[in-house]
Amino acid sequence: MSKIAIVGGGGLAKEIIEVIEMIGDEVYGIFAIKNSLDYPYFGYLDELNQHKNNFDGVILAVGAVNKQGVENRKNIIDFIYKNNIPLASVISPLSTISKNVKIGKGVYIGHNVLISVDSKINNNVSINHNAIIGHDVIIEENVSISPQVFIGGGVKIENDVMIGVASTIRQGVKIGKNSIIGMGSLVIKNIKPNVIVLAVASKIYKGQI
Repeated sequence: MSKIAIVGGGGLAKEIIEVIEMIGDEVYGIFAIKNSLDYPYFGYLDELNQHKNNFDGVILAVGAVNKQGVENRKNIIDFIYKNNIPLASVISPLSTISKNVKIGKGVYIGHNVLISVDSKINNNVSINHNAIIGHDVIIEENVSISPQVFIGGGVKIENDVMIGVASTIRQGVKIGKNSIIGMGSLVIKNIKPNVIVLAVASKIYKGQI
């Protein structure tokens, strides 16, 4: 049994806790600015560093629904790396991970996710319920994938990207770093870094974040 610390005290933390308990691991405690969960609460990042020898790993449970959320996740990850705090991955047993899939550290995979063959998921990636990841997909660090997202084969997603609920990414597309794909978007062409994309046919709402 592993003891897992959680950074974040909201809805995503609830979902991650459900999976932690399902797989028989233990929630060590919550580290957050605000906490609404009925688990041990220790404070925030400085306290996380103080407790790092008492748990096996930490996972990030901070949503990234906008630019501020993405930046917040980046800052937390930088703190974790700087202080050599170990990372833990939490993967739902209700999801399907195909052969030759490589999964990094600090990764959350929710219920009913399908990841197809030869894909690579790097550190601190969050893939929420009912997402589908095609074959040969590369997802770099600190990417947040919302529920019901479909990502076609051969897609590359660079660092610090957020993909909104029920979006579809066409096969072979590349999404540049620090971009945000809004809820329900259909992405059919490459997206440059630092771009916000909304709705059908990859309409660029704002050229630079």
